[in-house]
Amino acid sequence: MLELYQNILFNQRVVMANECPSPPSSWALAFDGPYSFVVIIGGIIGNVYSLKQLFSRSINTSMLVSLTGLAIWDIVLLIAALWHHSLWATMHYFSLRDEPWDAEMVATNALVECGHITSTWMLIEVTAERFIAVTRPFQFAPVHRKQRRKSYARVVGGLIRIPLIMTIAACVICLPCTVEYTLEPCTYKGIDSQQMLETPLMQNIFYRVLYRTAFLSIGKTFGPFVIISFLTISTLKSMRKSMDSRASILIAQGQNHLFQADKDKTKSLQAISIMLLGKFLFLRCLPTAMAIIQMFPGADSTTFLPVYLSQFFLLFNSATNSFVFVVVKSAFETRRLKRIRQRHRELVAQHAEQVLSIGKALAGDKLFLLPEVEFDNQSSEEETLEMQPMMPSATTSNPV
Repeated sequence: MLELYQNILFNQRVVMANECPSPPSSWALAFDGPYSFVVIIGGIIGNVYSLKQLFSRSINTSMLVSLTGLAIWDIVLLIAALWHHSLWATMHYFSLRDEPWDAEMVATNALVECGHITSTWMLIEVTAERFIAVTRPFQFAPVHRKQRRKSYARVVGGLIRIPLIMTIAACVICLPCTVEYTLEPCTYKGIDSQQMLETPLMQNIFYRVLYRTAFLSIGKTFGPFVIISFLTISTLKSMRKSMDSRASILIAQGQNHLFQADKDKTKSLQAISIMLLGKFLFLRCLPTAMAIIQMFPGADSTTFLPVYLSQFFLLFNSATNSFVFVVVKSAFETRRLKRIRQRHRELVAQHAEQVLSIGKALAGDKLFLLPEVEFDNQSSEEETLEMQPMMPSATTSNPV
């Protein structure tokens, strides 16, 4: 009896210890579920479309590799997030299943973190490629064909070396994330369920402060933001400086249409850069800063940005990276080319009007000259007739 009583008491303690927390709110389930699901599916489609556009256009090989790596890792991140929480939360939101958690959700936690880090680092590489393309346009000049054939494998290996190193480094950094959470059975209002609990590693204060808060936030958010901002500002300054030098030459030569085309190109570069920086600042830095603030004692998570909204912002940022770099940039370029063609048509029309006005002027001068020529001819004929003597007629009539 004593042993049976001890077992009952132990089971009651386990049940009490594993009591499920209150279920998430409807807003949390909506953002973790359907809203995130729509963003993830749209982001995957957008990244696949961006890849198609990349391989259908002539683009620098280094930039092509960087943008391809960015799109691929954003797709990996979105698929991992779909399997991590969005799919299960969506089914729970529409009452297709009772539990919002699943074992696959816990297993893909490290893959989500790895995707965030690698895609952010690939974004740094793309920004660096843009900086090099603007400041050193002749660095990627084509080499001799024989040399290119001999070193083709070496060139390809050199191009994918940096993305490969980034991927390996991100996987090594995210190894501790594989054991941060665990799925345990629990009871909520007498109904057996499951809950996702933090492991002792995640509850360690040194791990949370040094690794999760300091190292990861700097490695995947604030550090890349500083680097991307510096490269973007340097790119814009170099672009503006070169365009100003070119503008003085074009204006001196009277080629205003080329000057306007350069202004459109500078404006499109500025718009895309501001869009990328603003998106990164609002969708990446803000959620990370709010998460850091919430870790301080006395901070209420409801006062700042909720966790589900932070995750939604991070997913939306990854879903739109390649879209901005490829699709939006292509739209700006198409608009710029249309304006160039319109200016060219206007210039041709102006030249045609000038030629027509000159022709009309020349034709008018000839019309005014023709009566004067005829009058001169008539006067010369009259003068010749007056100067000729009167000649008797050849036939005379005999008098009657």
